Amino acid sequence: MRPRLALTVMAVLTVCLTPHRVVQAQDLGIQAFGLRGGISMNPDQFHVGAFLDAGHLTDRLRFQPSFELGLGNGVRLATVNADALFLFAPRRFRPYAGGGLGLNFIDITNGVGQGRGLDIEPVLNLVGGVEWGAFDSKKPGSKRFRSFLIEGRLGIGDTPEFKLSAGVSF
Repeated sequence: MRPRLALTVMAVLTVCLTPHRVVQAQDLGIQAFGLRGGISMNPDQFHVGAFLDAGHLTDRLRFQPSFELGLGNGVRLATVNADALFLFAPRRFRPYAGGGLGLNFIDITNGVGQGRGLDIEPVLNLVGGVEWGAFDSKKPGSKRFRSFLIEGRLGIGDTPEFKLSAGVSF
């Protein structure tokens, strides 16, 4: 199983690091924000969160920090992520893949480990999903749009093994 994971990570890095147009500094900064929620496995939880489109590092590589709060299965889990996402197609239907580092703030409320207090753990995330949307028709010439997303997230470290989320950005 580990060789497959290593090959997947290498393939994603190869695609992401291929030469692309480097964007100017004015392309960095908050472009949009969004809300998302979903389910996670191990621990089995519901999660809600928010994310920012913090601009593009290249024409297809977007920086997207996020925050999520997971509840259920005797665990409260707050997560802060710093993800870089590679956009495969600059169209209305945009698949993406990427990853990043995160910090998990874990508080076990029920079961083994209860009463240990707050644990802070670094994690690695592999992300893949699709977003779609249309430009805002109420503002002619505007590049702001509302988009929707469905995303899967694999976690490596003391974090949920898999998260499935749906969201909207403004």
